[in-house]
Amino acid sequence: MKASAELPAGATLRLKSGDVFYGNLRPAAGLDARRPTVVTSWGEGPKPVISATKNLRNDPSAWEDLSHCFWRIDLSNPSNSTGLVSTDCNPGFLLVDGAVKPWRRYCRSDLVSPWDFCGTNGWLYVHADENPAKLAKDIRVALHVHCVQFGSFTVISNIAVRATGAHGMHGGWGCDLTHVRIADCEFENIGGSELPGFEKEWGFRVRFGNGIELGGDAEDVIVERCSFRGVYDVCFTMQGYPKKGWRNVQCRDCTMTDCSQAFEVWCQKAPKGAGFANCSFTGNRTLRVGGGWGEMVRPCRKAATPLLVYNMETDSVDIDVSGNVFEEAPHGLVHCNAYDGKKPSLPDGYRIHDNVCKKVGPGKEKTR
Repeated sequence: MKASAELPAGATLRLKSGDVFYGNLRPAAGLDARRPTVVTSWGEGPKPVISATKNLRNDPSAWEDLSHCFWRIDLSNPSNSTGLVSTDCNPGFLLVDGAVKPWRRYCRSDLVSPWDFCGTNGWLYVHADENPAKLAKDIRVALHVHCVQFGSFTVISNIAVRATGAHGMHGGWGCDLTHVRIADCEFENIGGSELPGFEKEWGFRVRFGNGIELGGDAEDVIVERCSFRGVYDVCFTMQGYPKKGWRNVQCRDCTMTDCSQAFEVWCQKAPKGAGFANCSFTGNRTLRVGGGWGEMVRPCRKAATPLLVYNMETDSVDIDVSGNVFEEAPHGLVHCNAYDGKKPSLPDGYRIHDNVCKKVGPGKEKTR
């Protein structure tokens, strides 16, 4: 089924449990706190899924043999796939019989190992010892499509976002965001596409993809009881160039497994007083965060940690990180960057306390 592109302000959308919806869902902001826009499920069975994959036709004739283990398939040809309808050719990863193949390259000459891939001009190129349709029964291409884009006065509950090359859910860029609740949702295999426009600015290509992202200015947001697995970047993040900042934002009682990072904050060019106020990351459990398929292909693995703090250009920080369990984090608990020549350090007001850490970094168990 195709995901509806638009949902009117204050409406309720109920997705049928057990069904899969392909595309980008953009519910309009609710009318006010008493009349929110609601996205949820109905019926019995597994949570309804929103996905951004093209599911390739299991037909060897759809693939073109370019010789020397190079194969290609035309993603722009609708007869070659089901699922997502999109002209995008910015793949984040392949799902091959349910297994993530994350080894994206940027030109055909770099495809040297089985299931290395790249996408350009509507074509997907794959390195394989024989026709990919003979090697696997089910091949899916996760593409650069944000599955859910939300606005203010929105409640999202009991849905699953699975397999996209971009963000699972995001909001707040370019507008104020207030009164949002995301509860009891699942996020699995998120990210890996190229972030457009950054090659010219930074001089190298950047892959990205977060579970839930709050950009710009956000107030009164709760994320709770959600699960995250296989996220290329971070499960939950507050980031951007604020005018007001983030206030009363809580991420609590979530589970995060085999993701690159759990909780990220960054803030640049903030005016005086704009930053983070009464924000928290509490009661969450992370397992092997700093690992997973995203960490395998990251250019900087040392930044794969449960907590990520950088570019904090603000005079206002009030963030509480407590009551969490961090388990099996191979690269340590926190990664900080400093760009002013000083030693990286946490800003005043970013408080880490009363957490349980098991096998973090060198493998020590401690409470902090």
